[in-house]
Amino acid sequence: MTSRREPRDPAAYKRDRRQAVLRHHPDKGGDPNEMLRALEEVDRRHGVSGPRRSDHAATAEQVAAVAVTALAGVAAVGLSVAMSLLSRRR
Repeated sequence: MTSRREPRDPAAYKRDRRQAVLRHHPDKGGDPNEMLRALEEVDRRHGVSGPRRSDHAATAEQVAAVAVTALAGVAAVGLSVAMSLLSRRR
């Protein structure tokens, strides 16, 4: 992994990264690999050296695992709230 440098314009860098994530995030129907490519492009444009492409071999699987875990957590909270509401009606 290469070292990171500070972006030339931190506010623009943050804005561009956020736009790339919002556009390509797997939770929003995007492709994890395309999101990584977009983030690398933002890093390149702003003079921030990011990790090399080969460093992302397991990233798609990690993103999927986090998404599944988050969805399971949301489902558990929803079920808990539903059960709580149903038990109050009795």
